[in-house]
Amino acid sequence: MNYLLVINFLGRIMLYFTALFSLPLITAFIFKESFYPFLVAIAVNLIISLILYSVKPKSEVFRYKEGFAIVGLGWFLISLIGAIPYCMIGTGFIDAIFESMSGFTTTGATIFDRIEVLPKSILLWRSLTEWVGGMGIIVLFVAVFPSIAKKGYALFQAEVPGITVSKVTPRLKDTALRLWEIYLLFTVLEVALLYLAGLNLFDAINHSFTTMSTGGFSTHTESIAYYRSPLIETIITIFMIVAGVNFSLHYYWLKGDARILRDPEFKAYISLLAIAIACLTILNSKGDLIESFRYSAFNAVSLMTTTGYASYDFDRWMDSSKLIILTLMFIGGCSGSTAGGIKVIRIYLLEKYSIHQILKEADPRTARVIKMNDRILKKEIIDDITAFFVLYVLIFAVSSVVISLFGMDLLSAVSAVVATMSNVGPGLGAVGATESYSALHPVVKLILFFNMWAGRLELFTVLSLFIPSFWKERW
Repeated sequence: MNYLLVINFLGRIMLYFTALFSLPLITAFIFKESFYPFLVAIAVNLIISLILYSVKPKSEVFRYKEGFAIVGLGWFLISLIGAIPYCMIGTGFIDAIFESMSGFTTTGATIFDRIEVLPKSILLWRSLTEWVGGMGIIVLFVAVFPSIAKKGYALFQAEVPGITVSKVTPRLKDTALRLWEIYLLFTVLEVALLYLAGLNLFDAINHSFTTMSTGGFSTHTESIAYYRSPLIETIITIFMIVAGVNFSLHYYWLKGDARILRDPEFKAYISLLAIAIACLTILNSKGDLIESFRYSAFNAVSLMTTTGYASYDFDRWMDSSKLIILTLMFIGGCSGSTAGGIKVIRIYLLEKYSIHQILKEADPRTARVIKMNDRILKKEIIDDITAFFVLYVLIFAVSSVVISLFGMDLLSAVSAVVATMSNVGPGLGAVGATESYSALHPVVKLILFFNMWAGRLELFTVLSLFIPSFWKERW
């Protein structure tokens, strides 16, 4: 492990991160609020980043190992620094780092019981952390800063969700830039549409930030239910669906290439959403199909894309509907999107692999291969998917059992773990759509803090940091 290079890179990333505090500072000035929380955060971040950056590496050797360490530790450190503004307004340390990690990982689980009482600058900071975390902190810096772009692929591999890194241009820096341009384009478009639909500019900006990032933080305690507007719900639903799609497909679509219509993951994603919406609509109709469809469509899309907005208290639905909700939270969106969860592509390929194994057992003499987009999948990809799934289930089971020991009922414990590992936000029961995470035991919050961190970076990046041999052996 090239320790000095890792430390130096962490310093660079945190130094660049300082610029993000400018937006809430401007907001504080506009609304005549205190600058103090953000000035303290800037000062602390500058001191730490300059100390780290002053460490000069003896070698520029940079492998996947260094990439994993930089991304895993980078997200952790940035979440700690991002918690400072919350601490400065009186939030406890554990609650502050929970809220910060929830923002950057686009989870949207909050410890604030009343959102409206928060300063506007803090509200914008919450939304901004989700927007930056959605496309990826490191992806942003790869796109903007040449010194980081040179080492981009190893960093990309450690941060970007999915089974492989999709390069839409030959140069990785250009790929990162194109993805962020598309992300910004959709965000601006949503701001305009929400503003025209009746939201004030501040709310339109915040909700566009947290929709395109599939984060789910709102400026209101009631979330999207506050507006009671079918038009606003429709606009947000469309953009949540867009955010849950692989952004590489958006790039090709904007270039006139319709490969999105042939993509098996996209077709599976839309099919699963349609089936879930139909089932929820029928199960919860109570004689009014139109209203049932309205709430079912919005909340099904919100939960499968792991956005976590609520237009209705889905905790009031019947148990069969709750089972569908939990399934959607597990699956999540597409690889290469801003959504969390296991990802549709992994479920799709696991299903193909299972069928392949059944047929292989039934007829061992026949040679069979697993294909996707007319390409034979390498065994390494199937192994990675299988390992990911096993680790996901293992962490889910252990976390659920441990936090249930702190007094949480089983439904609340299970849904809290799924909601944080899949970066959804709200769960069921004690952490449902109308509740917050504030009442949870501090130890439970720390466990869920870890789940958010590991879930956003697809488990391997974070778990590798806890393996002693990772820091010793050369890859």
